[in-house]
Amino acid sequence: MKIISLTEIQFRNYSRIHSKRNYLQSIEFANMQKNNGYEILYVGMLDNKNNLTAATLILNKKIFGKYIFGYAPGGFLIDYTDYNLFSTFTKLLKEYLDKLNYVYISLHPLCPSSIADKNNTLLYFNNEIFNTFNTLGYKKSKRETLDTCLYLETDNNINNTYNKISRFIKRNIKENKIMGIHVFKGNQKDLDKFYNLINKKTNFKKDYYENYLNYFNNENNKFEIYFATLDANIYLKNCHNLLNKEKRRNEKLSAKILNINIKNKSRYINKKINSDKLLEKYNNEIKKAINLNNIYKEKIIISTVAIIKTNNEISFIIDGYEEKTREIRASYSIKWEIIKLYNKLGYNKFNLGYVPNNYHKYNGVFLSKLGFDAKIYTYPGQYNLIINNTIYTFINFVDRQKYN
Repeated sequence: MKIISLTEIQFRNYSRIHSKRNYLQSIEFANMQKNNGYEILYVGMLDNKNNLTAATLILNKKIFGKYIFGYAPGGFLIDYTDYNLFSTFTKLLKEYLDKLNYVYISLHPLCPSSIADKNNTLLYFNNEIFNTFNTLGYKKSKRETLDTCLYLETDNNINNTYNKISRFIKRNIKENKIMGIHVFKGNQKDLDKFYNLINKKTNFKKDYYENYLNYFNNENNKFEIYFATLDANIYLKNCHNLLNKEKRRNEKLSAKILNINIKNKSRYINKKINSDKLLEKYNNEIKKAINLNNIYKEKIIISTVAIIKTNNEISFIIDGYEEKTREIRASYSIKWEIIKLYNKLGYNKFNLGYVPNNYHKYNGVFLSKLGFDAKIYTYPGQYNLIINNTIYTFINFVDRQKYN
């Protein structure tokens, strides 16, 4: 067994097929991070038959002098549950990086310690993963990290997926159709529109997302942006159609109630009560539609969602909305259209995004993702692999917050 430096092609070929593959461990993400001052190192471990058994991208920066800090985004491409493999890789990697003057590397391993369904019923639990990291000398970072991720796993029948979505989300999707919400895919020219809708939800500047568009631009790893438009005129027409249809139904129900020859009138009375409620609802919707129609004479973009498509999953990166129409939850429709599109193309895994560890304080964000019948993946968190303990202790003493 030995650690070797890999070329871009070697790393790309390995990372494209590994079970732990993700867009963070990719050539595209590495090249994008050059803009943030990182240097790039690709390494892999060969077995005695010269077969690659593990690999990782390491982004690195100088700390001071000749000493280097490294970061393995998304963790290593390795089977963490194979203790002997992981142990050998860790030992050899430390020896290899020590010769290159690395002080330590950070990683956020994508090996779930637990998986639960939307009802919080435990489906998988592996507490041993924490013992493995501790035994091999990894130090748990004290930084708060996003260790909880929600995944939607679909089958080939999209109707099954839709049936499992929460009633709240399905209701919003249906209402969005009535409102004339239309979803379309954007391109590079739409970057300003995209950023204007997300700028209050991100700490990054526009050029950060422009880099995503520039670097993640091939079929294996692609950054895509989607938008939802509101057509107030269609909304008004649809509301009038629904109101007129319900009026006709309501009149028929009234006639049945007044018909002395019809028995079991209580059934029709209940239907009439429900119909009256719908009439009131549609009248209110018409008022709302008229108001929107007076304000927005043409179609307007009200929401956006960004994803990264890899060859094995779709990752939702960020979404945003127009503040004036924030009560219209158009992002649900965008996400559902994306899920339908890529499910048809053979994708069954959708990363709906991370949520804070104390996600119950962010209940709205959590439930909005969980409502897609998502599973709750919990990861071990961020770890540091110390290469040079003397220098690490020194810099940690100087600035505990930065390096701990």
